[in-house]
Amino acid sequence: MSVSVERLRVWLLAGAGLLLMVIAAFVGYAHYRTHRFLRDLPKKLGVDVRRETNGFTYSQSLQGKTVYTIHAAKAVERSDGKVALHDVGIVLYGRKQDRADRIYGNEFEYDQAAGVIRAVGEVHIDLEAPEAADANAKMDYAAGKDLHKPGAEHKNKDERLIHVTTSGLVFLQKLGVAATDNDIEFESGGLTGHAIGADYNSDSGVVVLHSAVRVNGLEHDKPVVLTASRAELDRPNERVLLTQAKYVAVGAAGGGQGQTAQAQHVVMHLRPDGSAERVEAEGDVTLVNGAGGIVTGPRGEMTLNAQNQVQSGVMSGGLKYLLDDALRKAQGEAAEGRVVFDKAGHPEHVVMTGAVHLHEKVRASDAATDPWSERELNAGVVELALDTDKTGTTLIRDAKATGDARLKVLNPDAKGSGMVSSALAGQVLTAHFVRVGNADHIAEVNGDGHTTIRRVSTTGVVNTSSGDSLVAHFHPVVAGVGGGANLTGRVSQHGNDGGDAISNATEQGHVVMTQVPVKKPGDAAAPVEERVTAERAIYDGALERTTLTGDVQVSDGTSVLWADRVVTEQQSGDATADGSVKASYGQPGSTDEPVHVLAARAELKHDSQVAKFYGVPGRAARLWQGASQVDAPVLEFEQKQRRLLAHGEGQGAPMAVHTVLVGGGASAKASGSKAGKPSGASGKTDVVRVVSRELVYSDEARRADFTGGVQVESADGSLRSQQVVVYLQAAAVKASQTGGGRVGASGAAVGGTNASGGAVGGGFMAGNVERIVASGHVEMQQPGRRASGEQLVYTASDGMSVLTGTAAVLPKVVDDLQGTVVGTSLRFHAGDENVVVSNGGESGAGQRVRTETRVKNKQ
Repeated sequence: MSVSVERLRVWLLAGAGLLLMVIAAFVGYAHYRTHRFLRDLPKKLGVDVRRETNGFTYSQSLQGKTVYTIHAAKAVERSDGKVALHDVGIVLYGRKQDRADRIYGNEFEYDQAAGVIRAVGEVHIDLEAPEAADANAKMDYAAGKDLHKPGAEHKNKDERLIHVTTSGLVFLQKLGVAATDNDIEFESGGLTGHAIGADYNSDSGVVVLHSAVRVNGLEHDKPVVLTASRAELDRPNERVLLTQAKYVAVGAAGGGQGQTAQAQHVVMHLRPDGSAERVEAEGDVTLVNGAGGIVTGPRGEMTLNAQNQVQSGVMSGGLKYLLDDALRKAQGEAAEGRVVFDKAGHPEHVVMTGAVHLHEKVRASDAATDPWSERELNAGVVELALDTDKTGTTLIRDAKATGDARLKVLNPDAKGSGMVSSALAGQVLTAHFVRVGNADHIAEVNGDGHTTIRRVSTTGVVNTSSGDSLVAHFHPVVAGVGGGANLTGRVSQHGNDGGDAISNATEQGHVVMTQVPVKKPGDAAAPVEERVTAERAIYDGALERTTLTGDVQVSDGTSVLWADRVVTEQQSGDATADGSVKASYGQPGSTDEPVHVLAARAELKHDSQVAKFYGVPGRAARLWQGASQVDAPVLEFEQKQRRLLAHGEGQGAPMAVHTVLVGGGASAKASGSKAGKPSGASGKTDVVRVVSRELVYSDEARRADFTGGVQVESADGSLRSQQVVVYLQAAAVKASQTGGGRVGASGAAVGGTNASGGAVGGGFMAGNVERIVASGHVEMQQPGRRASGEQLVYTASDGMSVLTGTAAVLPKVVDDLQGTVVGTSLRFHAGDENVVVSNGGESGAGQRVRTETRVKNKQ
C-alpha cells in the first residue's frame, strides 16, 4: 500500500472522529448547561447580549476566553412547556482556543420536563471553520455571517473545513446520550462521507457511527473509498474503533488494479492533536497490492508520524501471501512480517520470521506449451531491502535469509527436453537483485555456514556440493530479449522466461561434492555415488566446469584420487588432475591390495574409465600393486578392462618404461630337469626388471607386451631384444571355488596354491612369471654364458629357455668354458651347463629329420 493511500485513510478516520467529537462536545456541554440556560434565558437578555430584531446572541467566557457563542433569531416558549429556538447558530472554540467549530440549524426544540433536546430538520456542522478576529466577529459568525476572506492563508483554512449534515439529532439529558438514526453526511477537500445513525455518551466520551460508514473521493486523481460497518470514537482514550473496515484505492481513472486493506476490527490510537499515531487490526486482515498480490493474517499493526505518513507495519499470527496470474504465480507464509518505510512513505525494509516459505513461478507467455521457471525459498528469517522507482514500483534490492536457508531455482534446459534444477542452502544466504522488465532477478547469492549447492540435470544426474561458504553469480537477463540463460549456462530456446540461472559459483572450506549417476537399463545394482573433497570449488556455468583445489580427494567407492587441483567437466564427467597426483584403484568385493599410481598430472575419462597419468622430467609416473610396479613418462590405465599402456611422450621417445614384476614363489619342479632346481624352486621371491619404450599389459589375459627395444634382468641373467611378451600365472581364486585348484596344461595351479605350496599371485600385475617370449635380435647373458638369436621362449615352470633364429642367422650360445654352440634350436636351463641342440633337415620324401647333440662339460 502506498504512503499516500495510508495517509488518506488515517486522515479520513481522524476527520470523521473529529466531526463526532464536536457534536459530542456540544451536546455534552448542553447536558450540564442547557436546562439552566433556557430557564434563565429571559433573565439573561441584556447580559452580554446584542439585540437584533426578535433575536439575541449569547457568549460564555472563562478566564477571559470565549468558550462558545449561541445565536438564535427567535425564542418561543410554548404553552406545553417546550421552548423552540429558530435559526440557531452555535460556535465552540475549545479550551485552548485552537479551533472554531460551528453547529447551526433552522430549529431546535427543548422539552425541559422530559430532559430532551431535539433538532428539528437538518443540522449543519462546520469543523475547523475560519477563526473570528474579535468578540463582535464571533457573535456575527454565530449569527451566520460569512467570515471567509480573500487570500491564500484563508483559502488554505477553508480547504481544511469539514462540513457535516444530519437530521433528527436527539439529546437525552438524563442519560447523557445524544443520538440520531438518520443519515449523516460530511465533506472536506473533495472527499465525502456518509453513515447511518450515530450516538454519543457524554459520560464516557464515546461516539458511535452505527452502520454504513463510507468515505470516498480522489487522491492524486485516483478514486479512494473507506467503508466500515461500524465506527466508534473513544475520545478519553484517544482512539477510534472500526468494524469490518475496508479501504480501496482504485487504479488511475478507474482502470487497472487497485490497492485494498481490510480487517474485521481496526483500532486507531490518536495523538492529543487528533492525528493517528498507531493503527491495530485483527481478524482476517487482508492487504491487496496493485499487482493483485494478497497478504492475509490474523493481526496487523502500523505506526504513523505526525504528518500521517506510515513509518512501520507488522503482521503477525501467521501471515500468508498469494498471487495467481497468467504469467506469475506466487505464494508465501511466515509467522510474522515487519515493514519499515522511508521518509517519503515508501517501504524500504521487510523482515519475515518464523518458518518463512516463499514460492514463485513465472513464464514468458500464457501459451500452454510455454514452461514455468520456479524459485523457492525457505528460512527461519528473511530480510528484504527495497527501493522504489520513479513510477512508485517497489523493487527488491537485497535479501538475507538466515536459519537453515534454502533457495531452489528450476529452469527449462536449452533444448527444451526437461527441467534443470539447482538449490543453494546455508545458515545464512544473502542475495542481490536487479530489476529487468517487470520482474526482480537474482544477480548474486552469498552463503555462510555449512553451505550446499545441489544440481539435477535433465537426465536425472544429481550433483551436490557443500562447504563453509559460497558465492554464486547468476546470468544477466535482458529485458525484451529472448534467450534467458539456464543453469547449464546455455541460451534458452524459450526466450526470457524470467528464471534465475547460475553462471558461476565458488565454495570454500571443507568442500564435499557428490554425484549420483542415473541407473542404466539392465543394471542390477544401484549407481555408485562419486565423492569429492577439497578446500575450494569453483563452478563455471558457461564452460560447465568445476575446479577443485586444496587437498582434493575423489572417490567412487572402490577408487580414490588425490591431487592439488582437479578440473571436472559437468556434462561428460571427465576430469584433469594436477600436482602431487595419487590414485588407488580397487575391485568391488576384492581383498587384494589396490593398484596405486603416483604422477604429476592426470587426465580421467568418466564413461570409459580410462585414466592417463603423466610424470615430469626427472620424475616419471609410477603404478604399482604390491611389489610389482611400472615407471614411465605416461601411464594409461583402463580400469574397466584392467589394462595398462605405458610409454614415453612423443615419437622416438627413449626407453623410459621401467617395469618390475615380482612373483611369490616357484611352480612345481619340472620333470626331466637334470638340476632339479629351476629358478625359484626354494620359494624365494622372483624379481624381473624390464626396461622398454612401451608396455601394454592386460590383466584379463595376464600378459605384458614390451616393445621398442627391451631389456630384461632377473636373478638368472639379462636379456635384450626388440620386443618381449611376459605371461603371468592366472589370478588366484578361492580354494572353495576350485576344489583346491586345478592344474593347467603347463602344470601350474590356476587357483589356490601351487604344487610347491607357494601362493599364486592375484591382483593387477601380481603373481609369478609363467612364460617369457622375446623376439627380434635377442641377446641374453647368464653367468659364464651368452646367447643370441631371433626368438627366446622361457618357461618358468621348468626353467627352460628355447632359443631359435632364422636360416640366415642361427641361434648360438657362447660358453666361457665350452665355446660356441650353434643350431636350429637351442634349449638350456639357467644355472645348468647343458645345452640341447636341435638341427632340422629335409629328406627326399619331404620328411623333416631332427637330430639332437648333447654337449657336456668335461670332468
